[in-house]
Amino acid sequence: MRWIKLSAMLLATLLAVAPALAQSKSIDRAYEAEKAAEISTAKLQLANQPGSAAVQELNEAEDTLRRLKATKPADQRRKIAAELEMAITRLKIAAGAGSMQR
Repeated sequence: MRWIKLSAMLLATLLAVAPALAQSKSIDRAYEAEKAAEISTAKLQLANQPGSAAVQELNEAEDTLRRLKATKPADQRRKIAAELEMAITRLKIAAGAGSMQR
């Protein structure tokens, strides 16, 4: 129960901060590569958790990254980058929560 409260507080904080982080960073190929690496790391964590409920979060993060790579206008890329930050945060929390349940 304690982990859930901590996760909820962390998620709320990151959801408030993520759009600002995405706007302050340059949304270029290096940013895309960094986010792909974060997703891959979480995917490795999930590989050790059979039947994980975090698959939906993984799919969302991967889909959002694909949308970011396909988008060209800078203002739209910033918006999608903010969505990506939130999706990756949810993915990390879900992957971490699964490993805590063992």
